[in-house]
Amino acid sequence: MKLASIGMVMMLLGTTVALADPPVATPLVTTKPIKVTAADSIGPIFAGKTAVKDNGPDGQATDVLLLRSKDRKVEMGLFDAGPSEQDIASYEDDEFMFFLAGGVKLTSADGTVLEVQTGEGVAMPKGWKGHWSTKGYKKYYVTYTGGAKPK
Repeated sequence: MKLASIGMVMMLLGTTVALADPPVATPLVTTKPIKVTAADSIGPIFAGKTAVKDNGPDGQATDVLLLRSKDRKVEMGLFDAGPSEQDIASYEDDEFMFFLAGGVKLTSADGTVLEVQTGEGVAMPKGWKGHWSTKGYKKYYVTYTGGAKPK
């Protein structure tokens, strides 16, 4: 698996990541590295104390927030979602996703289709319009909520 690429993205965002033991209950804003093993990231972490279960647009989903920047504009974590089909009028944030299991089919408003599978990443721009289709997935994510509003 290409988990090292997630570490590189997080390092570019000013966060140190080491892939080793699963995270323990730590503050979301931290000055210390947060560690996640490859084995934990595809299963056990979603049953941990920090996992938040939801039944939203992605159906049954679990979010494990690992870190939030002090200015609250950047968040990093893992997300596990079931099957879903949804039209997206405007993607809420800039987001990088790296799929650990499953994938997603993204059909942009202009008809362009992009399929992202296990072991692949995708950068989603804030304001993207289109259709999101998935049979379910597990992913690492990094979101950025700042920046200019999409046109």
